[in-house]
Amino acid sequence: MLKKILLLLLFVAVSTSTLQAQSADDVMRYSLEYPSYDPVSLVIPGVSQPTGFGAYQDNPAVMALYDKSFFSFDLSNRFVDETSQYLGNNPSFSTNQTNIGDLGFMYKVPTTRGSLVVGAGYSQTTDFNRGFSASGRNNQTTITDFYNVTPDDSLFFAAFDVYAIDYATTDSSFSNTKSIFRFFDNNFYPGINQDVETTEKGRMGEYSAFMATELLKDFSVGISIGYLNGTYSYRREFLESDRQNDYNAAFIDTDGDGQPETDIDRILSIDTIEADIQAFSARLGFVYKPTKTFNLAASYEFPSKLFIDEEFNTRLTTTFDNSVQFEDDAPGRFSYKIVRPQRLKAGVTVKGFPALTLSASAEGIRYSEAEIQFDEITLSSRERDINETVRSNFNDVVNLRGGLEYKLNRYFTPRVGYGYFPSPVDGSNSDRQFINGGFSAELTKGLMFDLGVQYSFWDDQNVLYSTSTTSEVVDEEVTRLHVMVGVRMTL
Repeated sequence: MLKKILLLLLFVAVSTSTLQAQSADDVMRYSLEYPSYDPVSLVIPGVSQPTGFGAYQDNPAVMALYDKSFFSFDLSNRFVDETSQYLGNNPSFSTNQTNIGDLGFMYKVPTTRGSLVVGAGYSQTTDFNRGFSASGRNNQTTITDFYNVTPDDSLFFAAFDVYAIDYATTDSSFSNTKSIFRFFDNNFYPGINQDVETTEKGRMGEYSAFMATELLKDFSVGISIGYLNGTYSYRREFLESDRQNDYNAAFIDTDGDGQPETDIDRILSIDTIEADIQAFSARLGFVYKPTKTFNLAASYEFPSKLFIDEEFNTRLTTTFDNSVQFEDDAPGRFSYKIVRPQRLKAGVTVKGFPALTLSASAEGIRYSEAEIQFDEITLSSRERDINETVRSNFNDVVNLRGGLEYKLNRYFTPRVGYGYFPSPVDGSNSDRQFINGGFSAELTKGLMFDLGVQYSFWDDQNVLYSTSTTSEVVDEEVTRLHVMVGVRMTL
């Protein structure tokens, strides 16, 4: 067909664009962290007291307060349920994922005085579990309007190739195209049914080595260095279908004979992203015990640079009323960097009674200092625009956590906790709250079982697509259940 030949001639001169041009959303996605280091740290902060193997991520100095060496292994399961509001409908969608939470050891070096510990292993730092669905009748816009915005990239030509967009007039100019759903007289748009399902999965974990020592009496310091590694997966299925048969007219030629014989039944777009993440980390901290019942501590995590390699694709499939299908896609690869902000934590632990321990912590994060970096000098303008958006719209926040545990006896210790993480983005009412609970129980001598359960909830928004005049936004109510279970074996 003439249309196919024109595409082949033009495509060689067209630069490939990304599925989703990198934005401030990518900076935030990879900068966020939530308490998920081990079953005990999931419930109560580990800044000023030893909680579990992953406590070194809160403060490596607290590891010096352990009196025995141990080996740790934990599993992490996240279940996310989201209720969406879009075009008058409120569908729900859920997803879950299970990974290793931590695996490592801590060794207490024999000393004549004070304390010296070393350790190494893997501990989860954060995860990307999300998922939502949306559906409704859209009488204002269509995702094909979005495909028609930039007539110089591979997604535009893939949409053109499957008749999601077409020439607006008979002059066959690629600068004069429009959505296939706007081909009635005077651009009349009768509307279209939309169904969307989106899932995000993945996690980041840290392979680390740490050391902590009692440098002075009742004053311990610690350091950790680590290699961060993780994956991120995104999949969105976006279906637009003519369920009401509004486009019942012969205006598309699918067999190439020059005579239109059918119309659109549905257009399915499947967006995917697969990303690999790598970085290095470093922390230092201290714990001071002015009395036997009071700990005062602080830690600092240096800014880290994440190296991200993405493979992405949008596959478009158009089905016509005569059952003919056209397919095309817009694949690509892209690499960039995210500079995550520094983190400063402070915490206190009080033992008010022999069996009761209370802990609290505050974590300061300067999200406004996060940034994106591109290697290509041709993208320097986009880099500046994104980083200006970060500086203008990202907030510096203080995350608060607290918890208490009560040691009933040597065999069983229950604990509860609460966390409040204010929204790091202006104009977004997405403050996150965490309600936590769990316990440790001695199975046999030297073998401890740990359970941590975290229930969190917040509001969020997701932009499905944008045109020059409007954006289609899904409002979301998110609830998340995170369960960690594991064992610690004294060495």
